[in-house]
Amino acid sequence: MLIGEVAKLANLSKDGIRHYEEMGLIRSAPRTAGRRIYRDYDFSVLQAIENIHQLQQLGFALKEIGPLFEAYAAAAPVPKEAMIEFLEARLVVVREKIAAVQAVEAYICRKLEGYRSEGPTNPA
Repeated sequence: MLIGEVAKLANLSKDGIRHYEEMGLIRSAPRTAGRRIYRDYDFSVLQAIENIHQLQQLGFALKEIGPLFEAYAAAAPVPKEAMIEFLEARLVVVREKIAAVQAVEAYICRKLEGYRSEGPTNPA
């Protein structure tokens, strides 16, 4: 597939596809057509992009996703201590996000309570 096809199917821009490739998250093969060289993407790249999006939804940064892909591809067992350290760090990030969302929720609740306690508003 050409980059335009991948971008359309993955709902990404061509620049997004190029960025993923520059980071080593996806790969393409050069394909020659006359004097031009195109990048040819395998259909498996769509699954990789879906995995990237899912990991981003879990709070992973793109720079963290690359090493995860590499470890998975190598199928090397991850040392228990390294996995514990990684998961503990991820838990800290998740808890920080939860706290931030709870702070927004508390703010909204205070505002609502303030508006509700003011009584009826005067019609114009």
